[in-house]
Parts: sequence; C-alpha cells; structure tokens
Amino acid sequence: MAVNKVVYGSSTVIDISDTTATASDVKAGTSFYAANGTKVNGSLSIVTYYTGSSEPSSSQGSDGDIYLKVVN
Repeated sequence: MAVNKVVYGSSTVIDISDTTATASDVKAGTSFYAANGTKVNGSLSIVTYYTGSSEPSSSQGSDGDIYLKVVN
C-alpha cells in the first residue's frame, strides 16, 4: 500500500499529496513519488542540439548528442 502522508501525533511530518510531477516531467533513470505515494520512474529524455560552422571539440557534449554543421 502506497503512503502519501505521514502524521506523527497531530503533526504532519511529510505530505506529498499535492505532487504534480509525471513520468514525462522527470529525467529518465530518476525515480520520484507520485501524489498517491507510488514510486514512479521518470521517462524524460534530454537531447541537446549544437550548431556551428566547424567540427565540435571532442570534449563537447555527450553520447546521443546531435551536431549540425551550418554551411553558408
């Protein structure tokens, strides 16, 4: 059973019932807890596009990046 609120005595210690994040809002490979208390894995894929007129440095970017060469 998922839990979304922890009350100790008369004090609320943790309350995630107003969480609005969805799997598509959170980076893939990262977990979070939905408003109903269930653990969810993120599915957001971040892609970076670079443009320029020359070859990019070998230290720039990461695997999966796309490089576009601008030709005038």
